[in-house]
Amino acid sequence: MMTFLVLRSRLRSLYQKYEIYIETVVKFIIAFAVFQVINSSIGYDPRIKQISIVLVLSLLSAFTPSAILVLLAALVSIGHVYYLSKILSVIVILIILIMYFLFIRFTPKLGYAVIAVPILYFLKIPYVVPIVLGLFATPISIVPTACGVILFYLFQVIQEAATMQINVSVEDTLQLYTYVVDNLLENKQLFMTIIIFSLIILVTYFIRRKKFDYAREIAVAAGTLTCILGFLFSDLRLDVSEQIGIMILGSLASAILALIIQFFRLTLDYTGVEHVQFEDEDYYYYVKAVPKINVTEPQINVKRFNTQKNVGLNQRLSGKLNNEVLTEEEDDYEEDYEEYKLGTSSKDDTK
Repeated sequence: MMTFLVLRSRLRSLYQKYEIYIETVVKFIIAFAVFQVINSSIGYDPRIKQISIVLVLSLLSAFTPSAILVLLAALVSIGHVYYLSKILSVIVILIILIMYFLFIRFTPKLGYAVIAVPILYFLKIPYVVPIVLGLFATPISIVPTACGVILFYLFQVIQEAATMQINVSVEDTLQLYTYVVDNLLENKQLFMTIIIFSLIILVTYFIRRKKFDYAREIAVAAGTLTCILGFLFSDLRLDVSEQIGIMILGSLASAILALIIQFFRLTLDYTGVEHVQFEDEDYYYYVKAVPKINVTEPQINVKRFNTQKNVGLNQRLSGKLNNEVLTEEEDDYEEDYEEYKLGTSSKDDTK
C-alpha cells in the first residue's frame, strides 16, 4: 500500500509542476480520439476524415474549454451527415441543437461527459461515466449523461438511415424524418439506459455524502450493483440477453476505474478519525474530522568518498610522510583519526 501512496504522491507533484502542459496534452488526446471515433462510425465525407483536419481540430480543442470540443464534434458529425443526405442533416441539426443548448444552460463544465459516453460505448465501459459523476459531481450531471446516451443512439440511427434510398421528394423527406424520430422516440433501450444511468448517479451521489467510514468506496460498490441489476432487468425485459455477460464485465471494469480515480483524487485515513465539538453564539457543532493520507516522497542523500585521497592521508598519518606539512583538511582528518584510535584502545583495555 505504501508503494502506491508514494507513487500517487509523485504523480500528483508531477502534475502540479507541469499542470498546464499535461492538461493540454490530455485534452488533445481526448479530442483526437473523439474525432477519430466520429470518423470511423459516420465518416461519410472523406475531406473531414483527413488526418490534417483532425489534427487541427484537436489542437483547437486542446486550448479551449470543453464546450468547444462538444460544438466541434457536433459540427463534424453534421458535416458527415450533410455529405450523405441534406434532409437527414437538418434533422440531426435540430436534435443536436436541442441537446447542446440544454447542456450549455445547465452543465457547461461537464462537456467531457457528453463526449465520453459514446466513446466509452465503443470500449464497452460506458458505465464508468455515471459512477464517476456520482462520486465527484451533483445530480444535475444527469443532463449531460442523457445527452451522451442520445448521441450514441443517434449515431446508430444515422448508420441505419444511410442504407435507405432517399430522393429529394416530399414523400421521401417525410419518410426519412419519420424513420429517425420514431427510432429515437420508440427506442426502449435508449430510455431504459437513461433511467439506469440516472439511478446510478443518484445512488452513488447520496451514499458518498453519508458520514460513515469508507462512504465513497461503498458508493462505488452500490453504483456498480445498481448498474448490474438495472441492465440485467432491462436486457431480460427487452430480450437482449446476449449483452448480459459483456455488461457485467464492463460494469466491474468501470468500478475498478472509478476506484483508481478516487484513489488519486482523495484518500482518507479512517483509523485517525476525530470527533470535535464546539459552539458559537448561535449553534453547537458536532464535527467528524477524517485526515487525508499524504505521503512525503522519501529523500535519498548520497555521500561520496574519495578512496584514493583517504588512503594517501592514512599513509601520511602513519608516518610515511612525516616531513610534509598537512593541509587544514588533513589536520581535521588527523584529529578524527586520533579520536578513533583512542576509542579503539579504550575498548581493548576494558576487555
